[in-house]
Amino acid sequence: MLSDPLVIDASFITAADIPAISRETNKSVYRITVSSTKYTVTVSHTYKDGRRRTMVRLDATAVVADPYVTSTNVEDTTSVYLVIDRSERLVTDTAVVSYVKELLGGVMAFATAANSVTTRTAQIVAGES
Repeated sequence: MLSDPLVIDASFITAADIPAISRETNKSVYRITVSSTKYTVTVSHTYKDGRRRTMVRLDATAVVADPYVTSTNVEDTTSVYLVIDRSERLVTDTAVVSYVKELLGGVMAFATAANSVTTRTAQIVAGES
């Protein structure tokens, strides 16, 4: 199991330790509220027919003013997740870690110290494919 609290490095969450609120054999859920936004991190694994599916998910939920009815507040939720679907027989954990690094470091072009603007990620989020 991952540590409790889950320690993350995220500039938008001021508290970097997120306590576990649920623990199961193949699933853990962590939650923290910062300002008026609730952050939930879910890490889960499912096994079926020689395959393993791993999901890491971040949900951010906030109550915001309804842009259509100014006197009403609504819940606004955004979810971001990574799914790894792999054979348990043919690929090593080391290879999978390498593939994830390629995705996050190459395809998504996440920021580094020399590149603080995540241009490619912003393009994908904006709907480019």
